[in-house]
Amino acid sequence: MEPSADKIIRIAVSALERPDGAILLVRKRGSRIFMQAGGKIEPGEAPLATLLRELDEELALSLAPEAAAYLGSFTAPAANEPGHWVQAEMFRLRWDGPDPRPRAEIEEAMWLDPPTGAEAGTGRRVPLASLLEAHLLPMLRRERARDRAAGR
Repeated sequence: MEPSADKIIRIAVSALERPDGAILLVRKRGSRIFMQAGGKIEPGEAPLATLLRELDEELALSLAPEAAAYLGSFTAPAANEPGHWVQAEMFRLRWDGPDPRPRAEIEEAMWLDPPTGAEAGTGRRVPLASLLEAHLLPMLRRERARDRAAGR
């Protein structure tokens, strides 16, 4: 069943990836669910502009637009707004700098190992947003399986 237009939240999110393949997740203050960094698209704002603004505001990351590769548009139940859905414009960005610093409404940031679905380095399991579980993790797992099959 498709959600009604008034129940859809338009967002731009990142698949911010370290060289080892771990992806950055964040947890907002007052929530237990980890999700991809990003945020709501403001009226008249381009999705990539939203993402770059949110990464700067929430994690003190300044990234150039050309660093982002568009992965697609995906829909899933909203993590923190019951009865709503997110329509997410997803971008992949590579990151090899220092760990981002959570600020604004972000309480915690962590690196997730996509093959295991657990925190990289510790194996800690955390609750994950539907968008991440339904779309990004399966996509990354398929890519890694193709890479292994190709001997990369």
